[in-house]
Amino acid sequence: MILNNTKQNFLIEEIWLLTFGGAFQHSGIYQQNTIEKKRIYFRNMLKGYIEQVVLSRYQKPVTDEEHIENIFSISTYTKSFDDTLKAPINIGISQKLLNLALKYYWCLDLLPEPPHFPVDRIIQQKIYKQPLVNWTQLDDINTYMQIINDARELANKSNLSLAQWELENFDRR
Repeated sequence: MILNNTKQNFLIEEIWLLTFGGAFQHSGIYQQNTIEKKRIYFRNMLKGYIEQVVLSRYQKPVTDEEHIENIFSISTYTKSFDDTLKAPINIGISQKLLNLALKYYWCLDLLPEPPHFPVDRIIQQKIYKQPLVNWTQLDDINTYMQIINDARELANKSNLSLAQWELENFDRR
C-alpha cells in the first residue's frame, strides 16, 4: 500500500488515538488531579518511544521472547513518569498498547504481521479462557503467555497465525 505522507500521517495519528483509548480505558493509570497537559506530554513521549525504539524492532518477525522483552521495555520506560502516573504501566496495559499498535500498523501494511494480539476480556471470552483475567491488572507474564498459548492452539486448528485468528475473531462488542 502506498500512501502519501499527509494521508499516512493522518492515519497514524488516528491509530494512536485508538491505541491509547483501547489501552488506557478502565485502567486508571493517572494520578488523581493530573492536568491534561501532563497527560498529553506523557502520551506523546510514550508514542515517540514506541514508534522510534520499539516498532523499529518489528521490521522483521520477532520471537515470543523478543516480543515479551519489548512489552517489558514499555513498562520500564513509563517509570520516569511518576509525576503523572500512579505507577509504571503494568504488563497488561503495556501488551495492549504494543499489540494494538502492531495490529493497526500491520493492517495498513506498514509492518509485518505481529507475533501476538491485544489481550483483553473480549478475546479471552472467544478463547473460552476461564477464569477471565482482568488485563488492566495483569502483571504476570506467565498468565499473559498462557492466554496467548491457548489462542495459539485454536489458531493452529484453523491453520491461521495468531494475528490472523484474532482478526477473524475480533469483536468490538
